Amino acid sequence: MLKFIKKRIITLLELLPMGRDIYLHLARERLGISYRAVYASREEALAAANKKNSEYDVVNRNKAGNQAEEEGGLEKLLRHYDYPLLFWLSQLLPHNPQLLELGGSIGHLYFTSKKYMQHPDALRWTIAELPEAVKLGNTIAQQRDETQLRFIESSLIGSAEPADIFVTAGTLQYMQQDMKELLEELTSPPTHVLINYTPIHADQTGWTLQNLGVCEVPYRIFSKQALYADMQTLGYTLVTDWESQRVLEIPFHSELNLRAYSGCLFSRSSM
Repeated sequence: MLKFIKKRIITLLELLPMGRDIYLHLARERLGISYRAVYASREEALAAANKKNSEYDVVNRNKAGNQAEEEGGLEKLLRHYDYPLLFWLSQLLPHNPQLLELGGSIGHLYFTSKKYMQHPDALRWTIAELPEAVKLGNTIAQQRDETQLRFIESSLIGSAEPADIFVTAGTLQYMQQDMKELLEELTSPPTHVLINYTPIHADQTGWTLQNLGVCEVPYRIFSKQALYADMQTLGYTLVTDWESQRVLEIPFHSELNLRAYSGCLFSRSSM
């Protein structure tokens, strides 16, 4: 009965002007991942965080001490937003075996792709991650004799070996640098750039705060217009783009709300 009454109250609240925003604001601590406010910069968002932590790796700091749990996640079923990446990797990897992945935790995409496609013999898959993920990822790779997989700290991405393919999924929104700045850090430009599961708005951009329970972290929403223009400036052509279902709602800032996250493939050569 109590559950029914709560549901009824929420339904009635959402019928009010800005009722949905009021509900999201009041219930944000109970909704799991949630968002609040809009800021002009990452620094401004970080300064406004209620649950402060100097590094995003607050959610990764225990990785090395939880190997069994973390490694068990590698065996999970394919996620719906992984399919576009797997398709394009199956097309690109046979002729572009040097890959640099920003994010990727302890190798989820590497191990998933290995189940569904034949990795080329010359493959060199490098993951740039936070220190704890690097430590655990290297341990697992050594234990599994994965000689094609290696890890470096994301702060050192500028010194990574040249890659044919640059991949990032669900990571850009946490980075201080945008896509153009990250690519300009590399020793040489990759031929192909795969971006997946990223909050990309048709024309708006901004920073918000994402509540992860243990902390609030700055979270960027990208402008498609600006991102695509930056890639063109770097000499890339858009090959294709796609969407994956995911809702992002920021109370009282509906202009930045999203009903789907985006992915895209850019290339410096004809395919």
